[in-house]
Amino acid sequence: MARTIITLFTLAIGVVFLFTHATAEAKWNSLHEVLDENGMGTMLQDVHFTDSQNGLVVGQGGLILVTSDGGATWTKMDVDMSPPGAGQRPGGGPPGGFGRGGPPALYNIYFVDEKVGFITGSRGTILKTEDGGKTWARKMARSAASSQGENQRPRPMRANLMGVQMLNADVGFIAGSENTILKTTDGGETWVGSSQRARVGETRNNLENIWFVSPTDGWIVGSFGTLLHTADGGETWEKRNAGFDNNLFGIHFIDANTGWLCGQEGLILHTTDGGTTWTQQQTGAEEDLLDIVFVDATVGWAVGAYNAILHTTDGGKTWNATSVGNGFGTFKAASATDKDHCWAVDDWGIIVGYSPQ
Repeated sequence: MARTIITLFTLAIGVVFLFTHATAEAKWNSLHEVLDENGMGTMLQDVHFTDSQNGLVVGQGGLILVTSDGGATWTKMDVDMSPPGAGQRPGGGPPGGFGRGGPPALYNIYFVDEKVGFITGSRGTILKTEDGGKTWARKMARSAASSQGENQRPRPMRANLMGVQMLNADVGFIAGSENTILKTTDGGETWVGSSQRARVGETRNNLENIWFVSPTDGWIVGSFGTLLHTADGGETWEKRNAGFDNNLFGIHFIDANTGWLCGQEGLILHTTDGGTTWTQQQTGAEEDLLDIVFVDATVGWAVGAYNAILHTTDGGKTWNATSVGNGFGTFKAASATDKDHCWAVDDWGIIVGYSPQ
């Protein structure tokens, strides 16, 4: 009980600090705080805005929030997270392998266009919308081995699914924990792939994000400096060496040649030759950076641990640091629509926004 009181007091102090610090920084403001039934901050995992007014946030416990006023107000969406085939087993319930334990955590939001989008999450969760996010339906993710043989029951994928991207209307990829790579050839209705579960004593390698700069040329980033590249539309992936073994979390390209990676201990890497070479940009940050986003060749943000937000207006030649929040939270993701509008979410349930006064 005493610990709960102390934690709540710390959270309250942090919120007050957030408001005062946002005022001092002029352009960053607290938009919303998400609390659970115990009054504690809910861990938020990703944010995505399609324009300056319309956005989504996802997080723990299957949380989906939507806004249509730039983040001033948020509405919780109730989505059926039941896996495909739920209720088909004798006695009802999900099919074997999905387990229980409440709604899955949701990690990533990706929209193909204004109508079609995907959300990925824990325990092999894939949600798809075809009406701009008004409704969502869960799709099947299964192991490639289970697709062999017409009479073999599909084996559900249990990995935490992270980055997702479609190459065209039919073909797309998802990257996830335990070296998981999934592929769809039917517009995201079904996903098939493989993962490599670590045995006792082995180190587990997680794939964190994916980015295709063209239908053939793509990248995946992950643990221990993992950088994978495909030149044939994901048929094969080869390891590339960016020169660092830091965990890599975020990736963003603005064209086929120009891109950035971010990761552990304030690392930001930049390429201008399509990933042939990567150069470290000096950030002055020591915090882990979990996401990076650019709106053009010059303006971008990177966010991460200890409520760190880095901002550049010269393509990353220089980065200006801002600490927005109580200093204890971790910004997990950012989304920007133009040089004047950016949003970030953290693991204390805080949503912040950057906009003109």
